[in-house]
Amino acid sequence: MVDSPMNLKHPHDLVILMRQETTVNYLKELEKQLVAQKIHIEENEDRDTGLEQRHNKEDPDCIKAKVPLGDLDLYDGTYITLESKDISPEDYIDTKSPLPPDLEQPECTKILDLPYSIHAFQHLRGIQERVNLSAPLLSKEDPIFTYLSRRLGRSIEEIGHRIYDGLMKNSSSWILYNMASFYWRIKNEPYQVVECAMRALHFSSRHNKDIALINLANVLHRAHFSADAAIVVHAALDYSDVFTSYYTLGNIYAMLGEYNHSVLCYDHALQAKPGFEQAIKRKHAVLCQQKLEQKLEAQHRSLQRTLNELKEYQKQHDHYLRQQEILEKHKLIQEEQILRNIIHETQMAKEAQLGNHQICRLGNQQHSLHCQWDQPVRYHRGDMFENVEYVEFGGSDPVSSMTSITSELHGNHSDLSHSLGSSPLVHSVFSLWGLDSDAYREKQSILWPKRSDCIKSYATIPTSEELPTYFLHPENRGQRIYSVLGSAEEDHTDTDLYEPDCSSISDAHAADSFYFLFKELDSHLDLKENMPDSHAKQILYSRVSNQLSSQQQIGSFIHHAIVKARDPLWLVLNEAGLYWRAFGNGTFAFTCLRKALNLAPHEFQDIPLVNLANLLIHYGLHLDASKLLRKALTINGSEPLTFLSLGNACLALKNVSGALQAFRHALDLTTKCLECEKSLKLIRCLQFYPFLYNITTSSCSDYRGGQHFRSSCPTPANERTLEL
Repeated sequence: MVDSPMNLKHPHDLVILMRQETTVNYLKELEKQLVAQKIHIEENEDRDTGLEQRHNKEDPDCIKAKVPLGDLDLYDGTYITLESKDISPEDYIDTKSPLPPDLEQPECTKILDLPYSIHAFQHLRGIQERVNLSAPLLSKEDPIFTYLSRRLGRSIEEIGHRIYDGLMKNSSSWILYNMASFYWRIKNEPYQVVECAMRALHFSSRHNKDIALINLANVLHRAHFSADAAIVVHAALDYSDVFTSYYTLGNIYAMLGEYNHSVLCYDHALQAKPGFEQAIKRKHAVLCQQKLEQKLEAQHRSLQRTLNELKEYQKQHDHYLRQQEILEKHKLIQEEQILRNIIHETQMAKEAQLGNHQICRLGNQQHSLHCQWDQPVRYHRGDMFENVEYVEFGGSDPVSSMTSITSELHGNHSDLSHSLGSSPLVHSVFSLWGLDSDAYREKQSILWPKRSDCIKSYATIPTSEELPTYFLHPENRGQRIYSVLGSAEEDHTDTDLYEPDCSSISDAHAADSFYFLFKELDSHLDLKENMPDSHAKQILYSRVSNQLSSQQQIGSFIHHAIVKARDPLWLVLNEAGLYWRAFGNGTFAFTCLRKALNLAPHEFQDIPLVNLANLLIHYGLHLDASKLLRKALTINGSEPLTFLSLGNACLALKNVSGALQAFRHALDLTTKCLECEKSLKLIRCLQFYPFLYNITTSSCSDYRGGQHFRSSCPTPANERTLEL
């Protein structure tokens, strides 16, 4: 090819040639990884730009709140009245004495010096920094403006002067200090409020401290010392107006972002005063905001994960480009490659003119090609050569069956021309898996199956639903389960019917090596649909006594085997998994097989793994099944059923190349496998007649002793490849 990477500047340099091939294969793998990584990023990228607006319109709590939490006044003023303590403010100030021209204000620091008080919460930072407390502008709707009655004076300044007169006469009155706190809250002077409230706390009795505490908490909350305010309100809860304290605390916790605590406080406030609209609205606004933040945090995590994946993708892409440069460095420029191709084609034309070729003829209804000399034969499928099945040299005996799209048969095949039965290919097929070769004696003398047989049986590659599922028998490895596969004389007459329950079985010794594999499976596994497996049912009935004719009897028998525990528990759980597979409960089958895997000795863990993979294949989870099967191969690579299962998974994923590679490895094994026979015809049709299924040749990775097998499932449907 003109653009082949193997058209090197220095084709004589073997080291560069080998490196070039390694680099080409590595780049192909890297390109597949990059494509898969990009698809994954695009599929999982969070592109929801209208999350907040949709949440506010659709969430039930947002609808009930009507406005977002940020639009509500969480500094809503609260207070506890003196009247709630059966105290009348008019009884403590003189409202009839004449007023001087210059009115005084009740500055508590000038009336009484209070260096320290154990009751005044002076350990709080907000109290310690009271001189610097901020004073946000009060809303005109703040309830505090309505408290001090005009009965105490015609103006707020007059009321303040009369409170001052009262304190000058009685400087230890907690009632007057609380009234002074109310006065300074109306004047929006937080420092003065704190000083007066501290003195009110110092002098008030235990059951009357809540008035000063709520005043103090409101000022601290508005000054952005909300955590200190929460501490103060919690102190007021011991002996307070429950409704006011809980409502105030709900506002404070909402501002702090402690949404669970805020909702709890609003609930308590509503228990004390059912139907209070402000508490109801704030509660739903908090719940709305909480759910919105949770969604935004989840979106942020998703975007952060996508960003990290993009960075990793860019890193891999840069590495790919560097490797591409290394590949191109040793290639010929395109003009030089074209020139070499022209020279090669010219030489081939000269050889043809000089007679360096032979003429072959079609025979046997165009199924054979007869050539005079035993030398390489080149021909292309299509037109008249479509039906050619073998080539003959000199005589009439077939030398080689045709199994490639472009075939080149060399002279050393002439030693095998005595019979098709002596062909290594035929020998490896008809003496495999412990099958009786006498059953195929007739087929050894012909090419089996014929093209017509394949067209009739497999006009197209079977769909995933048409492929069989398998059960890997423990008996293949000397692990016979006597309690289930017992003799017919065992007692099956128990009238109580049970079903095998694997969920109660302890598997404390779970295999750590499978943790991440099953963690990935659990994230998306859905086996709830009832899907009986006819293949599994046939196997199940073949494994139990003839006296067990119904599903209930078989289930009860396996249940008793679990309870009696005559055999290793993992073997019985493996049978229970087959039972649930057969009768369509995928969830129970998965549980039984997973516990069997966790309890099985390491050298037998491939048995439940293969059976678990066939359960997933039946449910259409072919990619997950292929991962389990590759794990099984690392434990034991001598079971043909493992490779056949992997081949079926690859076929379902449209990766014919990977499927054929798995089938080839199955054909190489001599382990006994009676179930494998039903797959033989499909395998040979795919091998012998790839052109029927639009398969082209390609190189595949190898497997040796269970240490390395790469089938590259899945491959896109338009990249079917085959190596023969």
